[in-house]
Amino acid sequence: MARIALAWELGAELGHAMACATLARALERAGHETRFVFRELHHLDALPLEGRAVYQAPISLREGFGAGVPVSWAEMLLGCGYGDADELHGLVAGWIEVLRGCRAELVVADYAPTALLAARVLGLKRVDYSNGFSIPPRVTPMPPFRPDVRIEAGALAAREAAALGNVNAVLGRYGVAALGALHEQLQVDASFLCTFPELDHYGERPRTEYWGPRYSIEAGDDVPWPYGEGPRVLVYLRASDPRLDAVIEALIAHRCRVAAYVPGLDEARRARLQSAQRRVSTRPLRLAALLPECDLFLNHGGNIAGAALMHGVPQLVLPAQFEQLVTAARIEQAGAGLAVARMDVPHEVRGAFERALRESARLRRGAQAFRKRYAAFSPAEQERRIVARIGQVIAGKPA
Repeated sequence: MARIALAWELGAELGHAMACATLARALERAGHETRFVFRELHHLDALPLEGRAVYQAPISLREGFGAGVPVSWAEMLLGCGYGDADELHGLVAGWIEVLRGCRAELVVADYAPTALLAARVLGLKRVDYSNGFSIPPRVTPMPPFRPDVRIEAGALAAREAAALGNVNAVLGRYGVAALGALHEQLQVDASFLCTFPELDHYGERPRTEYWGPRYSIEAGDDVPWPYGEGPRVLVYLRASDPRLDAVIEALIAHRCRVAAYVPGLDEARRARLQSAQRRVSTRPLRLAALLPECDLFLNHGGNIAGAALMHGVPQLVLPAQFEQLVTAARIEQAGAGLAVARMDVPHEVRGAFERALRESARLRRGAQAFRKRYAAFSPAEQERRIVARIGQVIAGKPA
């Protein structure tokens, strides 16, 4: 058995922490010890961490400052500390100390590229466990993840070279062999690409790489659907979303029966939304009891969107960052939902909400078709196989 550090470094979606917590419980049942190294430590009281050790992940204090909107993995890294070798060295050194403090023998990286570098320096075994955005194709140059922006191959290569140069400069300080390509930073002993081809941010890859989406619908508070006649709408949104007030107005105007999880919701907006027909929680809800009767699911397009698809539920997706924007586009392409792409035009929400209600039959057919296509998928079996494969990695056995 082994001590395992589950690391989440980049991305603002709390679903990373939820997925790591769910996997940790399964690893512990197999006899392993787990520790968490998380980017965000607020709202963790709402997660099933149950007193486990949680460490703050080292992150760049200048993350995204002046970097613009990235279009590729290399550009994303350059805006997260990889644009300066000294800053990157500080981040790697921080990760090394955290992993040493954890006494980790294996690292599970969920969107944690610098944790993988630190694990390489320490000679630790490592796996990645995330979606298509966080596990880009291992090619040179790595492809852009924004199909709406044209970028020349030469520009992609130049940005990759800049990031790679700083990575190799840091590895050299530790006496570790230089990488020949940036994607080699992502080399792991096992890779768990947790999505389906239709949802992959980079487009379809060889089907043998896919493990299916990761989600948990059993954890959370039991909140039953309110009684009444209106459509049953499930809401999983952040309080910081500038479109939230428009969402609240639409739910009230259409007399919806609502079950909502909005972490960080202020008391004034909670009072506006809460009623006998609308139940609001600042803690996650147990989706297993809600999805079977849900008419529409409003979410940001994180891991939870996969759960809705696998239950045939139509969605209105309000992406808050580009990773979620691509997910929203994939769901629209599948005919299973609609997206409100712009955060700076909140009034678009009401029109999209009304359209989703009008077209609910069509969207449900699209969602049900997706569900039928993957009817054999089992989250429990996915978890069992991932834990078994991690056990093989620890034992030094091939797949």
